[in-house]
Amino acid sequence: NSKKNKTKYVAFAFIFAVLCIVAAVVAVVYLQNMKKTETVVPVAMPTPTPPTSIADSPSGTSGSATGTKFPTPSVSSGQPTGEREKLIDQFLESLSNGKSSTIGSPQFKAKNWLLFDDELNIHLPYSGENWDDTEVTRRFQQRFALATMYYSMGVGDGGVVKGWLEGDECRFVGEYGRAWDGVDCNEDGKVRAVALDAANLQGTLPPEIALLTDVENLIIKNNPNLVGEIPHEIGNKMSQLRQLGLYGNNLGGSIPKTIFKLSHLVYLNLADNALTGEVNWEEMSHHQKKIERLILHNNFLEGPIEFHVLAKTPLLLLVLSNNQFGGYIDESVGSMTSLEYLYLDKNELIGSIPNGIGNLANIKSITLDENELYGTLPHTMGSLANLQHFSAKKNTISGGFPASMKLLHQLETLNLARNAMSGHLRNLPHMKRLKNLHLYQNGFVGSIPESLFELPTLEVLFLSSNLLTGEIPPSVTSAQQTLKSLYLSENKLQGQIPTELCGLYKLEDLFIDTNDFSGSLPTCLGSLSNLKKLYAFKNRFTGDVPSVLLNLPDLVEVGIEENDLTGGVNQVCAWGRGLNIWADCSELDDGCDCCERCCSDLDSSC
Repeated sequence: NSKKNKTKYVAFAFIFAVLCIVAAVVAVVYLQNMKKTETVVPVAMPTPTPPTSIADSPSGTSGSATGTKFPTPSVSSGQPTGEREKLIDQFLESLSNGKSSTIGSPQFKAKNWLLFDDELNIHLPYSGENWDDTEVTRRFQQRFALATMYYSMGVGDGGVVKGWLEGDECRFVGEYGRAWDGVDCNEDGKVRAVALDAANLQGTLPPEIALLTDVENLIIKNNPNLVGEIPHEIGNKMSQLRQLGLYGNNLGGSIPKTIFKLSHLVYLNLADNALTGEVNWEEMSHHQKKIERLILHNNFLEGPIEFHVLAKTPLLLLVLSNNQFGGYIDESVGSMTSLEYLYLDKNELIGSIPNGIGNLANIKSITLDENELYGTLPHTMGSLANLQHFSAKKNTISGGFPASMKLLHQLETLNLARNAMSGHLRNLPHMKRLKNLHLYQNGFVGSIPESLFELPTLEVLFLSSNLLTGEIPPSVTSAQQTLKSLYLSENKLQGQIPTELCGLYKLEDLFIDTNDFSGSLPTCLGSLSNLKKLYAFKNRFTGDVPSVLLNLPDLVEVGIEENDLTGGVNQVCAWGRGLNIWADCSELDDGCDCCERCCSDLDSSC
């Protein structure tokens, strides 16, 4: 019996041991499966340390700010171990075209941060052959894109942009901590906007920025040390973009034609960079059905402007100033009927202004300065009923004002300075809202129309360097409530200064030099309490300069040389006013001990 009992106990022990082994195997398998399906496990945030070498610096340069709170990537050999590390390595290899394995690259640093320093510790779901397209996968891709931007663009340099690589990029109001500066997310945790303004960015825009496929607004502006080219991937992958603003940086190269394939774009601003080459206008005609604002000024873009293509878009604002665009402004510009603002100044455009421009029924502002335009103003301009600003200075436009211009009742600014225009100043007094009139350096003749000063809102009248004759009309006093600047220099005006001019109590600048005025400077000029500059040189003024004039509180510059004045200037020296005065010191009875410049007939520089 004892032998039977002993054999029985051994059998039970063996069975129990087998059961324990089976239970252990099941537990191990269960735990491994749990680890594979794990998504996000918060861990303690590692204590950040400032970069100690160029390779570890987010900007790729030494000397970053000490005491920074932004974590730097852990050093790795590039050969991660463990199942999670291998999967992530393979996943990022495909996303970055192999760049994530290039030691020291922004993609490599972003990968290391995700592997070892990201407190969210995300695990990728993997089905055996590919990565499952889940929210976790998309979130991982999103954080990789942002981390690559961080290292490629030096986002954390100088502490201007804060919060990046710390916790959740999409923290909402009320949750612990703060969202990453310049990052905005929707309710699903997808980045919908990135805005980095004057963020001290240094480096380049990485292609991985295009992995943020849900972004609608991408604004990166005013970072003069941000260089390189605009990634063409933006146009290929960021299909939801409505606003793209990459301006005020130092981006170079050509504008990728893929950018114009973004069919939801309403706003595109690439101004103030160093972009070169021609614009792919034809691509716009196929895809840009929503674009309202196209802003490309201050670059080095060239080639013709294809207005017939732009006419197929709903543009409201077109800004192409300060580039090297050439060719003609053809008649098809008149087909851009939705256009409200047109800026083509400082280019190399040639030819005349087409009559078709009169079809721009909604236009409010046109600027054509500093091109090579010639010919006369189109007679159709009177059709621009909503025009408020028209400027075409520094061209070779000739002829006079077409009669139809009297119909421009909304016009506030008219600038045709430095052209070859001629004739009389007719039709202008009908523009009842005119505030700024700049016609200097032309060939206008005749007298100044009295009705010109009766314009109810006139603030600046700039008629210098023409061939105007006659006297300053007494009606000048009609502009006393509005006129701030009166420029009549270098004409053939004559006679005495009318006392009515003294009624312009808002006047700040009075330029009447280089004419044939005579008589004395009226004492009543001392009532111009806002006067800052008086240029009266090269005339035939006589007598003393009124002391009340020189004692005006805001007066800073006085030019009275090359006249026949006899005195009244040296008293200013005793007052210690510090006026900048140019005068014929040797011809004044009391001289001028404090004049900035003493002129004489032998001094050609005066």
